Amino acid sequence: MPSAVPLLEVTDLARHYTLPREKLFSPPPVLKALNGVGFSVEAGRSLGIVGESGSGKSTLARLVMALDTPTTGSVRLLGRDLHRLPPDELRAARRDIQMVFQDPYGSLDPRRTVARIVAEPLEALADAAERGNRQARRERAAEALAAVGLRGNDLDKYPHEFSGGQRQRIAIARALITRPKLIVADEPVSALDVSVQAQVLNLMQDLQQQFGISYLLISHDLAVVNHLCDEVCVLHRGLIVERGTPQRLFAHAEHPYTRALLAAVPRAEPPPASPSATLSASAV
Repeated sequence: MPSAVPLLEVTDLARHYTLPREKLFSPPPVLKALNGVGFSVEAGRSLGIVGESGSGKSTLARLVMALDTPTTGSVRLLGRDLHRLPPDELRAARRDIQMVFQDPYGSLDPRRTVARIVAEPLEALADAAERGNRQARRERAAEALAAVGLRGNDLDKYPHEFSGGQRQRIAIARALITRPKLIVADEPVSALDVSVQAQVLNLMQDLQQQFGISYLLISHDLAVVNHLCDEVCVLHRGLIVERGTPQRLFAHAEHPYTRALLAAVPRAEPPPASPSATLSASAV
């Protein structure tokens, strides 16, 4: 009996950028941001992509969202190759995949109300008849806000009236409004205070349990993906150098680069009577 199609399947994905010539008669240098990456995500499960700045994480996120074109390889969402779909079919496919960006300040248009920001994906995906139904969009926006712990009377406010953590909740509500199967979250808590990071991660975990969402979580921090993900890929210089469950990587990391990332995870010092320290998501 054939196995079910994965929710997301990335195969041999590469993205090379041609840089300006350094010398007049020399060939232009090529930056290999991604160089043959492959993985899959099953429905209802989540995958973390971990690496430092320059490892290719954000390039991967843009390619998965079909916001950039790969040099080679494919991105399949429910069996559909996103980079080969006609524009109308790609627009329809975006109902199933949404994104939460890193910066909760820069990703929200300060000139728009929360109602318009949260409903923005519905406007982009709707046909002409649906675009005219403002009341229905407002009701959906109110539902999405309630799901992330904000109130209906926040709909008519503007982003500057909210804290960083609340703004990221608004961004998550915007991603939720199409009822996607997969959310790509690119460093969703790195711009937030440490005290707020755990609240947002707990919210994302609750939403996953409530709506059955899968996450592709991009981060530089193994402790963050440990909070949400079933499996982790460690990305280094455009290649996946190690893969496994967060528990295995924390306990038995094999690649030196993974061990270096682990060394950067904050560790709570035990009290004198405690036999050993433990790593947990509370270190985030």
